[in-house]
Amino acid sequence: MSEIEPRGDKFEQGIFWELYKDLERQFEGFLEYVPYLEQNENTYSFKLLNLILSVGGHVDSAFKEMARYPFFSNNDDCRKILEKLRRSGENIEKGEHPIPVSVRLCLKAFEKPYKLSQKKVMFKRLPKWEKVQPFKPHDRKTNAPEWWGIYNGLKHDVSVNMRKANLQTTMNALASAFLMNVIHVPGYTWLYQHGIAKPSLRGAAIFTADVKNVKDKIEEFVREGKEYFWGFVETSLFIYPA
Repeated sequence: MSEIEPRGDKFEQGIFWELYKDLERQFEGFLEYVPYLEQNENTYSFKLLNLILSVGGHVDSAFKEMARYPFFSNNDDCRKILEKLRRSGENIEKGEHPIPVSVRLCLKAFEKPYKLSQKKVMFKRLPKWEKVQPFKPHDRKTNAPEWWGIYNGLKHDVSVNMRKANLQTTMNALASAFLMNVIHVPGYTWLYQHGIAKPSLRGAAIFTADVKNVKDKIEEFVREGKEYFWGFVETSLFIYPA
């Protein structure tokens, strides 16, 4: 891609949603053989390990894409993320090590506009549905959820952390990816446009069929710290809001 070619928002194009749905389908395929029951939560496997690594990578990429959204141009933490990405790209071009973007910085950047740590989704487990808080802080230093620490452990030492690549960790990781796709403004706008986000009567009254109007309205609500999610998004595994 040339530098002058318009990049385009990968959430607004539906790309991140399609990537997420592929990850969800992989998990569903595993659940056909090992259903998500309480007695199976600690079941681990190489397939789940690879899926957790993929979901972690998806979440990491999603944070970086979110930081590029022009609406957050005045967000100091988003600017720090973009600066690290710029310097990292320069390093790679020179054959040097890339500069990592910490999860602590990413979580801090989007806590105020999206309240990530507080959000819950419904997981359609058997025999009873369960509310899940995907970004509930676990690590006091980074405020990262428990599954993120496991993901990092798997990246750096599989032999020690293999048993943690289980159903529960995979579900929590996937719930985080689902949540990011449905609450980020361009992502929600795309879901609304394609009939995946189902508005309530109140939402339908506020959001017209004009997609640009939908995005403008949501940005206005986010800017003012108001709730904007009137309705729901549902997949085979999750529902938001819970």
